Amino acid sequence: MYYSKLFFICAIFFNSVIYSESYIENLEIDATSIVISPKDNQIIFSNNVILDTGKLVLKSDSAIYNELDKTMTLEGLPSSISSLDSSKTFNGNASKIIFFNNSKVQLIGSAVMNYDNINISSNSIIFNPENGKMSSSK
Repeated sequence: MYYSKLFFICAIFFNSVIYSESYIENLEIDATSIVISPKDNQIIFSNNVILDTGKLVLKSDSAIYNELDKTMTLEGLPSSISSLDSSKTFNGNASKIIFFNNSKVQLIGSAVMNYDNINISSNSIIFNPENGKMSSSK
């Protein structure tokens, strides 16, 4: 029961918060440990976390989905994000990657992003994977 709720919550998050429904083909989440914390409104993924949407792959040491603020925070040395969509190729890595509920992704800490042969590095990069716009500030 917890796992079906987990996948339902994560699927809703990725469909409604990060990308349009057509961007998600299949959501697969792999981690050594998955803990659902109802009192904190969080799902915590630990050790070798891989999130695969079919068009996007994220890898990190840990990830936390926060139900209250609708964010997914990945942390690792480094955490990475890669597009598998040939029409929107990008990849990046940072110590922390945060997905916000406004279709923006923030890479924090030694952040590097490559999109359409444009490389940007900064302590903080804001990136919109739907339109490819990048900035180094909010």
